[in-house]
Amino acid sequence: MVAGAFWASRSSRRFRGQSRGGQATPDSFRLPAETGVRQAALDSGVRDALHQAAEAEKCDFAGLGPHSFRRANITWRQQVGGSAIEASKIAGHSDLEMTGEYTFVTAERQNELTRRIQHQLAEASKQVETQRRVPP
Repeated sequence: MVAGAFWASRSSRRFRGQSRGGQATPDSFRLPAETGVRQAALDSGVRDALHQAAEAEKCDFAGLGPHSFRRANITWRQQVGGSAIEASKIAGHSDLEMTGEYTFVTAERQNELTRRIQHQLAEASKQVETQRRVPP
């Protein structure tokens, strides 16, 4: 169901009525999703539409949601050389811990970073050896 169709639904009118009448509770705006988890009403509609589109493209997976794109963007920024601080600022996070929650480090990236560290250590070791050989 697309968001526009959702707002036209009976449930939506009921929720808006509860809100205006002061009868709303935090759960008034949550609907049970097919998974049985209660999610925000709009989020549920967006997730359904996203899963339908992903299924049509044969790229659907468990956990796919609107926030998947946010997580991917933060991860990609760091994979192409952006710092965690830059990603944090762009994402609007107040601290790096939150950005860390969004960042997925692939095995390839871990290996690349390990190789870079090994290379730096090897170069430093060569410099130390060179300095030891040079007489004072």
